[in-house]
Amino acid sequence: MASERPASPSVDRTLTVLETLVEAGEGLTLTALARATEIPLATCASIVYTLESRGYARRRVVGRSHFWRATPRLYEVAAPLAGQALPARPG
Repeated sequence: MASERPASPSVDRTLTVLETLVEAGEGLTLTALARATEIPLATCASIVYTLESRGYARRRVVGRSHFWRATPRLYEVAAPLAGQALPARPG
């Protein structure tokens, strides 16, 4: 069976970039991120700049290199859901 196309390729790519940044931990250059995700460099750049503007990614500049990583903003968004998913502890 052929893989299904995502309903929104742009959202799919954004989530792929975000998941890759989380997994990388220490940060990736834009070139390394594009290579790891198999997303074109220009598209990858647009995604990380948007993630940065929304607080989901941060860049660290070392010399001429920029290293991107995910931020704790993900926890802020997920925290309300995590609270619902956890069973109540006996008190």
